[in-house]
Amino acid sequence: MKKSFIREHLNRKNGFISVKELANSLLVSKKTIYRMIKNKQITSIKLGSYYAIKISSVKKIIQEVTI
Repeated sequence: MKKSFIREHLNRKNGFISVKELANSLLVSKKTIYRMIKNKQITSIKLGSYYAIKISSVKKIIQEVTI
């Protein structure tokens, strides 16, 4: 995991990241992120047709993977 990802995305003041931003940062497809949302692996809020992903849930997943 790049430190720039953590610096640029996980330290945001609003506490949320978009599906596209997360997919690009983790080098996975948007479909993978949507699947993680559906399986409740990451916490998100649906705003119309868009999802805002809670950064704290992303941090939790990253910590689980790096342990």
